[in-house]
Amino acid sequence: MKAYFDRIEEDVAVIIIEETKEQFIKPIEQLPAGAVPGTWFEVTINQDEIVEMKLDASTTESKQRTTEDLLAKIRSKNKRSKYRKN
Repeated sequence: MKAYFDRIEEDVAVIIIEETKEQFIKPIEQLPAGAVPGTWFEVTINQDEIVEMKLDASTTESKQRTTEDLLAKIRSKNKRSKYRKN
């Protein structure tokens, strides 16, 4: 199952499961090495707890590329302001 490292709140990581949008809280030190907000994981859940977490580098790269492409489109559309400076 795929999950997303959404953010850090105080000293814990907020992990969101892609399919269900369910949030899990994990201590930062329990995350795989190299994990930062925006990282995707392959997770195993047992009895409402994440019991295994592996970095999913290909999904992380794919999602980052998609985000960068969308931002580039937005920036290209906003090159000229519709308001003129006096």
